[in-house]
Amino acid sequence: MTTEEKLANFYQHSIESANAEAWRTINEHQAALDQLFEEHKEIKRQQAQDEIGAETEKLKREANKALSAEQLSIKRTVSAKNLELKNRLFAEVREKMIQFKQTEAYKDYLKTKIQEAVSFASGDTMRLYLDPSDEAYQKELEEVCSVSLLLSKMPFTGGIRAVIPEKNILIDNSFDSLIREEQDAFIFDGGMTHE
Repeated sequence: MTTEEKLANFYQHSIESANAEAWRTINEHQAALDQLFEEHKEIKRQQAQDEIGAETEKLKREANKALSAEQLSIKRTVSAKNLELKNRLFAEVREKMIQFKQTEAYKDYLKTKIQEAVSFASGDTMRLYLDPSDEAYQKELEEVCSVSLLLSKMPFTGGIRAVIPEKNILIDNSFDSLIREEQDAFIFDGGMTHE
């Protein structure tokens, strides 16, 4: 082999070796870049999931806050409506009591309450009061029940009040007190939980 052939052979071999080394370096570099790209994609995917999770939690909190505010508003509306209905109901009850006062049953009611008060007093001194609007019944009740009745200076819609001074006892069977007690204890049940 001549020198030129040797040189050509050496040149060819050097080129092939350089090309092989270049391909190996390119492949290594490409593998490193691919790995960096995959790591970068995984980091970005994780960041996106974290952002989605954080945004989801934020939206849940905002939705819960809005829901709570709406529930509070609904409760206030329901409470106001309940109060309105309760007031209307007890206004009707007062009207019914006024109508009841015009019946014979009302006089019987007064007799019964007077007799209960006398029985409770067990002979102690007692002052019995009628509502001023019941003045028309005073004489009849005094005769039937054998008691002395006073007209109250303060109206109480109907019924009786009795005072036993020795025992510091007030027997309050006035319609005002009865209505007030019922109104205070009244709970308006209704709605979805009571259907």
